[in-house]
Amino acid sequence: MKDVHIKVYDKQTYETHDDTNETEFEGQLAFKNDSVYITYKDEEMGVRTIIKTKDNVISVIRQGGLKANLEFDTQNPHKTIYYTPYGEMEIEIITKKCEVYILEKGVKICIDYKILMQGKTISDNIYMIIAN
Repeated sequence: MKDVHIKVYDKQTYETHDDTNETEFEGQLAFKNDSVYITYKDEEMGVRTIIKTKDNVISVIRQGGLKANLEFDTQNPHKTIYYTPYGEMEIEIITKKCEVYILEKGVKICIDYKILMQGKTISDNIYMIIAN
């Protein structure tokens, strides 16, 4: 594992508005058994994030103030429970694009996906992580 600087960009497009966030963290990057692992902690929110990529499937596990086990796979939708401080929500993730780029000094991950609740689209999303 090596220490890296991590930039996280996410955009949610709702029916009425867009939300965009760009944050930066210090974390770790590792390559093991054809998988890429990125870990970092958002100290302000008390959330630890573990990202694993393998065979064009990306898993994002969040632990702490927000709990989630998200899976992004263009071949299969993913249903999960998303735990927030306000309660839990059952969501379905439909992944449109899921790409991992190995850079000279790190990794770039780009995910384009849709979130549904009870079969209804809640938001279209872009999630991008650069670790180097």
